[in-house]
Amino acid sequence: MSKTYLITGATSPLGLALMGRLLPALEEGDLILAQGCGDLARLAGLCQARPGFIRPYDADFTQPLAVRAFLSDLTDTYPTPTHLVHLAGLRPIEAPYAHFDEERFVQERAVTLDSALVLCKAILPKMAQAGFGRVVFLDSRASTRAVSANILQGALNGLALSLAAEYASAGVTVNCIAPGPMASDAQADAAFTPDRAAALLGFLLSEDAGSLTGATLPAGLF
Repeated sequence: MSKTYLITGATSPLGLALMGRLLPALEEGDLILAQGCGDLARLAGLCQARPGFIRPYDADFTQPLAVRAFLSDLTDTYPTPTHLVHLAGLRPIEAPYAHFDEERFVQERAVTLDSALVLCKAILPKMAQAGFGRVVFLDSRASTRAVSANILQGALNGLALSLAAEYASAGVTVNCIAPGPMASDAQADAAFTPDRAAALLGFLLSEDAGSLTGATLPAGLF
């Protein structure tokens, strides 16, 4: 079975690390659909490493219509994703609750939660029909004290639990990773690196993780 990976927030350090792990093992017919927003140049090296295996998409998830246009194009052009990794999110701004920014919260919700709802509603039933699917969300609550991020990540975790329960019997797993603060590779002793978190993602996307669903795993496992 050919694999089609849909990775939102693919231009993030974690997204890039994950694609770096996936690319060497991809076979003819496999694809990575990589969503970024205004920063697709970060994908250039990976695209050059294995030409034809990555399809970059520039989509602004703060705009609901852009999410639906992105989804429509994917549906019309490519096979249904077999693997969905939702890493999209705005950089959290830590501030006292008295300074809570409602307008930015709406944007953060659109990118982190609303886009996940739209994508999962379209993709998971098709995964279930195929009898296979892997879905992984990023839970970043351990890495920030930002009120908005913690609210949205809590909701995303609840979504993952609900989807895991509903689709378990159809061969679709839904899990989260909680890497906590991540440092660069040069600071490997200071915190988890994107590469270590990507190793955990790789496991949850694999055949070996078929019996694990509804879990939130720390990157320290790898």
